[in-house]
Amino acid sequence: MTSRLLSLITVIFAVMLSATACVALTDQLKTASAGHIGCVPEQLTISNIRSPGVGLLWNATCNGKTYLCSEVASGKSSAEYSCALAQ
Repeated sequence: MTSRLLSLITVIFAVMLSATACVALTDQLKTASAGHIGCVPEQLTISNIRSPGVGLLWNATCNGKTYLCSEVASGKSSAEYSCALAQ
């Protein structure tokens, strides 16, 4: 196998892995947002995912309304989530 072909395979694998991770994160954020917003995960659209330092911020949209959601590490084994109607 040539080094060029091996490099191409490595790039393809990295792209596939990052796409899978992104889908998994989006699904996790939909589930975390659902109870705070009152929409089932399948109704939510997640956008503007960012990490300003500790935790995450993202927008969750359902029924034409957009919410700002956040994840904060609580010192426990899992994080705490909250969402509020975006202004």
